[in-house]
Amino acid sequence: MGVEIRVEGLRKSFGRQVIWEDVSFTIPAGEISALLGPSGTGKSVFLKNLVGLLRPDRGHVYVGGGDVPRLREHELYEMRRQFGVLFQDGALFGSMNIYDNIAFPLREHTKKGESEIRRIVLEKMDMVGLTGSEAKLPGEISGGMKKRAGLARALVLDPQIILADEPDSGLDPVRTAYLNQLFVDLNAELGATFLIVTHDIGTARVLPDNLGLLFRRGLVMFGPREMVLSSTHPAVHQFFNARREGPIGMAEEKDVADVAAEPYSPPMPAPIQPQLMPSDGRMRPAMRRPGAWLREHGITPPPGSFIDEQGRDWLNDWDALVAQRQWHR
Repeated sequence: MGVEIRVEGLRKSFGRQVIWEDVSFTIPAGEISALLGPSGTGKSVFLKNLVGLLRPDRGHVYVGGGDVPRLREHELYEMRRQFGVLFQDGALFGSMNIYDNIAFPLREHTKKGESEIRRIVLEKMDMVGLTGSEAKLPGEISGGMKKRAGLARALVLDPQIILADEPDSGLDPVRTAYLNQLFVDLNAELGATFLIVTHDIGTARVLPDNLGLLFRRGLVMFGPREMVLSSTHPAVHQFFNARREGPIGMAEEKDVADVAAEPYSPPMPAPIQPQLMPSDGRMRPAMRRPGAWLREHGITPPPGSFIDEQGRDWLNDWDALVAQRQWHR
């Protein structure tokens, strides 16, 4: 089962450059969360702070009861075993075949024998659709396969938290769609906590349970996907609707005068698309929140969304679904 990550008052700078300050939010256990923001807002830096590869200037990162910035080196080593990290480029060793790349963490961090390692590696390769690719080198496979190999390696220690840094970078839309479906299926099967950094708005609209936006050296908003996508906050609305009008500029934020000079048009939330479902039809605890849940949390579904006038999802009869599975948020 996944682990909750609680961030409180986090600040990070490099010299005089403040990356972000006073960042506080909770990443729910067992759910898929996505973190977005304009280039240069410190999304990858944030991931490195979560696993202790970088230390913040101040603040707390609570993972499984421990405060990451205050852990000693040997405590950090043990804590990191809760994490599986998928790097942007896959970070595969070019001289090793796919099998040995995936087996590497098991050989480095466990005392398992080769027969047990083989069983685990082949199981994870099957989970990500790489069966039969054991002997291939990274240079002999596609970008999408490299991502999946990196994901398999991130899974071999059975992590409770999976971090993915722009996993869709360099992938075409079709491979991105396959990768997104894989994340949903893995979350349903493993119950791990997922945090995905991405620039892909299409991914943000259909994959995560929760969305966050970094901008102007801070966290603008973090919450349920439906809440963020229906927000009229200027930066949030501009970013998730890919508009030029708003506080986000070409290289950095616009000044107040530039924003004031722009023609004003009231924000019109785009329809919220149905969230991706696991391939095998199983339920994930966080997915497809019912209209009653949205209303309870003060979220008004925008016109044209998949929530009907009675607050029912038109793809699922939520009342019956909840009763059958005895599921609640």
